[in-house]
Amino acid sequence: MTKKGIIYYRVSTEDQAQSGVSLEQQKNACLEYALKHDIEIVELFHDDGVSAKTIERPGLKELLKYCVKNTKNLDCVIVYKIDRLSRNVNDYTGILASLYKLKIKFISTTETVDETPSGRLVGTIVASVAQFDNDVRSERISSCMHERIKQGVWCFKAPFGYLNARDAQNKAMIIFDKVRMPLIKLAFERFATGLYQIEQVRKMLNDKGFRTHKGRELTLQTLHELLREKFYIGIMTVKGQEYAGSHEKFIDERIFWQCQKLFRNADKGDCISLGRVNESFPLRHFVVCPHCGSPLTACFSTGKMGIKYPYYKCYNKKCGQLKSITKKEVEDNFSLGLKKISFQPYMAKAVKKAIIEVYDERKNEIHSNFGLLKSQLENLKAEKDKLIEMKKKELLDDEDFREEMDKVKIMLSDKQERLLNCKDDGFDVKKNIDKVFDLMCDLPDFYEKADYATKLKVQSSIFKEKPSFNFYTFQTPKLSPILETKRDLANAKSRKVDPTGLEPATPCLQSRCSTR
Repeated sequence: MTKKGIIYYRVSTEDQAQSGVSLEQQKNACLEYALKHDIEIVELFHDDGVSAKTIERPGLKELLKYCVKNTKNLDCVIVYKIDRLSRNVNDYTGILASLYKLKIKFISTTETVDETPSGRLVGTIVASVAQFDNDVRSERISSCMHERIKQGVWCFKAPFGYLNARDAQNKAMIIFDKVRMPLIKLAFERFATGLYQIEQVRKMLNDKGFRTHKGRELTLQTLHELLREKFYIGIMTVKGQEYAGSHEKFIDERIFWQCQKLFRNADKGDCISLGRVNESFPLRHFVVCPHCGSPLTACFSTGKMGIKYPYYKCYNKKCGQLKSITKKEVEDNFSLGLKKISFQPYMAKAVKKAIIEVYDERKNEIHSNFGLLKSQLENLKAEKDKLIEMKKKELLDDEDFREEMDKVKIMLSDKQERLLNCKDDGFDVKKNIDKVFDLMCDLPDFYEKADYATKLKVQSSIFKEKPSFNFYTFQTPKLSPILETKRDLANAKSRKVDPTGLEPATPCLQSRCSTR
């Protein structure tokens, strides 16, 4: 009676390159064996370019399912060599046991494997040698990769924003992904402002065409991972260890650490409501009603002709002074308020000098802390390494390890952020102070030309407390320290009495002289 059998053959790219035993050669060898031994082949299964380190292979899984369904009509499984089936002793013995229960014989065309004790021993030895070869090869590759990582070379799949490539000498390298990189950079910049929730950033990136390598839209989890990825600031993380990468970074460190700070704040429940971001109304939720103290909301009202008109209004229905006022009137009055608090050129010089003196004093203090912070950072990294080592030796359970590791990571992030602020980045304080005061001398014009995010920054920088608007004018608000100083100087100037006999020096005296 003719026996019935199935064939399995497999090849990885590495095996094919080294031994030259292709899929076709393996299949032909198995078919020849079946013909010589009067075995009818009813099905063929194969895996192309898949490693035998695991049994999670499509072809092998289909073969095992087929064996279970057709156990009564199947006599044997034929392979070219044992290592085609598996290069792991446990997997090999497990598959063999499954076939034995189904009363299906396992045959290797090049090795003596049968149901006798010596045959099973040969099979186990062959599988052990294959696993040993794999382990040695893996150890060698791992050692080489670790050395490359220490040299700053990334050896794995490039993260989003980069692509794997080859240089002129055919060496592996990574280059910028010109499609995804600008979008990732935009995501960091938007999230760092603190004005956008991560879901808004995700939607924005998807709307602009960001897609994964499989053509799918960006998920919230993936975006979380992107915004926490230190690779973008030149730090490679492998098995919990950090290494300086030689790749070109495209995210500014200050923006990156600002994003991490916002993540920590979000974990504490300190995040911006989705409803607070509306680029048509920069003063929405910033200006408050003077009667009830509720932040003004804003919306578009549709007129009889279908035209939409923008309004600000107090949303508190219990407020006795409830009314709406046009966007133009509110924002024009706000610009007028900015004009009133803008610096006059004659005041700027003294204040700039004082700021530079304070800056230099503070800078010296920060630099003196640089060494201390660096030492603390090194200690924390050593503590992190120690925790990992203790976990490897099973001296810590999972819960204690996670708890301690989370504490160290938070402290590491804080120290890295503070250390970054201590670095001398070549900041030219005089040049930048001049720019700032140029703006402060003309705040309304700068505010009008600014984009939405910049307007919100200007508002929060100028006002210590939210200003109130009584639907006619802005009431005197509490300002930032520098503008409070300007107001004090202005008030002091207006009260100054000029000595008798001198030419007019103050604006009020000039005014009196001009009316004589």
